[in-house]
Amino acid sequence: MTPTPSVQTLEPRRSFGEFTLDLADERLIGSGGPVKLGNKAFQVLRMLSEQDGLLLTKDALFSSVWDGMIVSESSLTSVIKELRRALGDESRKPRYIESVYGRGYRLIPPVRSDEAGTPGGAPGQERDAAAPTGQPPLVLVSEFNDEAVRTSHPYCASAIREEILSGLARVREIRLVADDGLRQPQPGEASYQLTATLLPDGQAVKVIARAKRLDDGRIVWAETMPLSGAGGTAEGVERIVRRIVAAALPAVDDDIYLGLPAEPGDLYDAYLVAKRLSFTAASFEEADGARRELERIIAQQPYFGLAYPPLVRLYNTDFSWTALGRTADKERAEALSLARRGLAADRGNANAHSALGWCHVWHGQREQALRCFDQALALNPYNRVRVQEAATALLFLDDLARSRELIARALDLDPVPDDDISEEMARLELVCGRYDSALQWLERIVEPTTIWMELYLGACETALHRAGAAERIRQWRSKVEARWHDGRVPDNAELLSWVRRHHPLPAEKDKLFFTPVEAAIRAAAEAG
Repeated sequence: MTPTPSVQTLEPRRSFGEFTLDLADERLIGSGGPVKLGNKAFQVLRMLSEQDGLLLTKDALFSSVWDGMIVSESSLTSVIKELRRALGDESRKPRYIESVYGRGYRLIPPVRSDEAGTPGGAPGQERDAAAPTGQPPLVLVSEFNDEAVRTSHPYCASAIREEILSGLARVREIRLVADDGLRQPQPGEASYQLTATLLPDGQAVKVIARAKRLDDGRIVWAETMPLSGAGGTAEGVERIVRRIVAAALPAVDDDIYLGLPAEPGDLYDAYLVAKRLSFTAASFEEADGARRELERIIAQQPYFGLAYPPLVRLYNTDFSWTALGRTADKERAEALSLARRGLAADRGNANAHSALGWCHVWHGQREQALRCFDQALALNPYNRVRVQEAATALLFLDDLARSRELIARALDLDPVPDDDISEEMARLELVCGRYDSALQWLERIVEPTTIWMELYLGACETALHRAGAAERIRQWRSKVEARWHDGRVPDNAELLSWVRRHHPLPAEKDKLFFTPVEAAIRAAAEAG
């Protein structure tokens, strides 16, 4: 049933700019009096006013205003045009409704709550002024400078820029603007500019790209890349686009995290803090604190789709490996429910598809999982983390050839292998029974990010009859016992059951993986 506003005693009106939205009487009031609006247009405007400037996705509008009915996208476009006419807004220079390419819309002016009975909808107090929603960082993509190569490569700069805009438009955690002078950053907002210069490189061309902060001009990322490729200019353009999209945004993310306040001032900052803590928590108390904060954000803004995937991950991974053995059937069921809600909130979010795909992996639902990861990769093929997640999942889904192909793609997106990639390759080689190769990858790891590296090392060393394997497993076991969720010391059977819970391998691969794992755990117990 399509939601309709109810009479509200505390907040019957919301004002923005020169307009007031009367929820009790279902009217839009402008400076000249009531403005005619159809029911669907009113419902869309009501939902936009609830977002405090955050993106409202098309999926959320279709599932709510249209009650999940299958309608064409032109239905929503027509409603937005109706709203623009009513508000006197222009799509090219919007004052009220900003269109986010391919994703949805946001209301530009701040929304004020008017006290009950305020005549004529005069502005009242800012709604929830103590905890504003906040917004993702703004990324401006300027025209690329191709003056030095324009004669020999007249369309190269515009082609690269359009492809980069297309790639960045897939990313949910930024506000993307093609910088044509129509949109300027506001004071105090996190804003960055992505620029590129094309220069001669012998008979070829090289691209110098950089991302800088607009407030102080500080460069957060820069790289020089040759345009030439084995397949010609087209392949070179694709490689440059892939590299810029894959490298510039993580640099922006890192810069934003460094500048986060100790006490977040708005909902978006609170989300960023909780998300980071969900990955870096050193104790169950910290991880559970991240869980509570993400759940609070979701309760406050159910359509804030970004908050769901990190919460799903906490439930699926023993609270980010801080409470080992904590993830049981109840947690996996809760994760599945949250993942479905997160995807319903924003079906264009690659991370939401990936999170749901992992839930299907844990529930043994192979075909559903494959569909989710295919969709995640189609939505954002430039995100190394998403590509790597799909590679791990495909290993558990018995598609080792594609898993290896995706790891290679992740390496192409970030040619300097980090510890996660090394552990990924080691796990793949271990599952294939290539213990020598797995050991070589594990020995590249500088600082383990999960609890698994030492177990994999001990298993490889046991399979290869290397000295010291039993001692390594004893050290690993001590770490596991220190983090065991209920304070008990798990026995061998519990340990193996727990390892299997997080490694749902098909029968043939299960034997290659678990034979040395079981042997290592039992040998260490006997020797100790």
